[in-house]
Amino acid sequence: MSETPVKACCSIIADQHRLEAVKALSGQEFDQRLDLDALARLTAYAFKAPICVISLVSDKTVRFIGKFGLDACEVALDESLCTQVVCRDGPVEILNLSTDPDLSGHPVAVGPPYVRAYCGQPLLSPEGQNVGAVAVVDTAPFFRFSDEDREALKAATEMARRLLFGEKAVSAHSEAAE
Repeated sequence: MSETPVKACCSIIADQHRLEAVKALSGQEFDQRLDLDALARLTAYAFKAPICVISLVSDKTVRFIGKFGLDACEVALDESLCTQVVCRDGPVEILNLSTDPDLSGHPVAVGPPYVRAYCGQPLLSPEGQNVGAVAVVDTAPFFRFSDEDREALKAATEMARRLLFGEKAVSAHSEAAE
C-alpha cells in the first residue's frame, strides 16, 4: 500500500480536527460490525448497484468500515474516490467516470473494479467533521441521479451516522435542525 500524499486537497485531508474525529472512530472493531455491511448491502440493492461502501478517510488510507460488493478493507488515498467527498467537502456525483475530465484516469476507472459511476455523500461526525463517505458505485454509467436518489443516499448516510455515533449523532442532528 502506497502512502501517496493527496495532491490538491491535502489541507482538507490533513485538517487536524477532521483527523481527530477519524482517529476517535479507528478504535472500533469494524470487522465485527455486521450492521454497517448490512446497510451497505441494502443501499446497493436500493440503487441496483453492485458496490456500496461506508468509508473513513484518514491522511494516509481509506478504510471501508461497511461494504458490499468489494473485497478490499483498506486502500491508499489515491486509490479511492471517497477522498473526493472529503476534498470537495460535499456530495459527489460522477455519472460516467470514463468521460469525467478530471477523474477518467483514476486507478479505479482504468483498473479493477473499472468504476463508471460514483455517488457519495459526506459522513459527518457529531461535531460536523467530514470523516468519510457513504457511496454507491457501479461498473456501468448512471443515466440519471434524481432528487429521490439524493434523498435515499442522504437517508443511508444518516443511518450510518446513527450506527457509528449512536445518541451523539441523534443529538447533533436535532441541534442542527433547530
